[in-house]
Amino acid sequence: MSFRKGQGRGVSLRRFSFLMLFFSLIVTAALLYTTFNTVKAFRGLSEATGDYIELASAADALMDASDYLTEEVQRYTVISDRTHLDNYFREAETDRRRERALAIMFRNAPDSPALGQLQAAMKESMELMSREYYAMRLMLDAAGDTDIPAALQDVQLTEEDLALDAEAKVDKARMMMHDTEYYAQKSRIRENMQECVDTLTGSTQKVRDEMQAWTDRSLKWMIILLVVQSICIFKILWLFSHLGVVPLLKAVGHIRKDEKLPVTGAQEFRYLAETYNRMYHTYKKNIESLSFKASHDELTGVYNRAGYELIRANVDIATTALLILDVNFFKEINDTSGHETGDEALKKISRVLTENFRSDDYICRIGGDEFAVFMVHLKDHPEELIRRKVDQVNAALADTADGSPAVSMSVGAAVGDESITDSQELFHRADAALYHVKENGRQGCCIYGDEISGS
Repeated sequence: MSFRKGQGRGVSLRRFSFLMLFFSLIVTAALLYTTFNTVKAFRGLSEATGDYIELASAADALMDASDYLTEEVQRYTVISDRTHLDNYFREAETDRRRERALAIMFRNAPDSPALGQLQAAMKESMELMSREYYAMRLMLDAAGDTDIPAALQDVQLTEEDLALDAEAKVDKARMMMHDTEYYAQKSRIRENMQECVDTLTGSTQKVRDEMQAWTDRSLKWMIILLVVQSICIFKILWLFSHLGVVPLLKAVGHIRKDEKLPVTGAQEFRYLAETYNRMYHTYKKNIESLSFKASHDELTGVYNRAGYELIRANVDIATTALLILDVNFFKEINDTSGHETGDEALKKISRVLTENFRSDDYICRIGGDEFAVFMVHLKDHPEELIRRKVDQVNAALADTADGSPAVSMSVGAAVGDESITDSQELFHRADAALYHVKENGRQGCCIYGDEISGS
């Protein structure tokens, strides 16, 4: 997606935001729809997989149960151990694994035609059980065992078999469980059951494969939409940063340097920059139009009270420190040495302040013996710089080599930050710090801090 700058006015972030919002809503709706389909497909896959696993387990249980019954009845006829007879009927009447496996198959694949075939195979298997029941009844009769299971009580031996001796009855029972006819019928039933089970598991596997393919397609679309959405987000962030944030950060640097703003970036920012530049031009013009006499003190040459008020209203408080300086015992100089000497002292103070502070800083005389200094464009934590400046000033004022009386100054300072929005608050803090110095022996510097703010 490309945007052309029309007539040098830049891209409109407002229009771009609406367009990207509309596009994002479309992508989000498509992503939600795809997510819903993916979840649905995944659930279908999980259910199909569960059905397949359960059906496969049921098929194994069906085959195992059928084989188990065959093994137990054959062992009973071979070794005549009653335990195998009891195992047979515990499986057939209590555990009933075949019936439970069939119930699972009917539940998981109720409409499969293979179930009808499986039922037919089971019916044939039940007929084979009649042969097994007859053989077990022969074994019981041969052993003279009168504890006959309920399922065998209705089995009646033929008169011919009843006339056989015990050994012959056992031989016939063994023959019935091991002859060619028994194995052929058993093999036929097993083949039919295996074929039906394979058909059931195969159809379930087909459903599972379809669900897997559906899930894969949904996941691919989800990945594609996520990639598209990520690209959109990156594009939005990059354009907002390039057209809005970066020009804004650069503008802050120009403002702190007291410079005009470059007209770049989005339309909205260009409008703000042009408006600011017009205001900046007006401000500079007003500053330059002020006469030196109107804004400066006639005696000392530094800014007077009017200049102080103008500067106070226009400095960037967050990067400015205000120092209020008061000459210690100035009245005594006037009383003992005369006003002429006092005026010379004031001139020396102005000269020393000008020499020790930067040309960018503003030095003001705001009262008879009270001065103020605006230190502008400061970096973080300028407290040590302020103290060093004050020490230099007091050291220079104490020098009497030029014939002037030694003087000293009490200084209160306050450093601006983002929490101060009113320059008057900055003045109150500096004044409170000055009061603290005067109350504690004068001559020195106190910077407004926790010990002052809490007093």
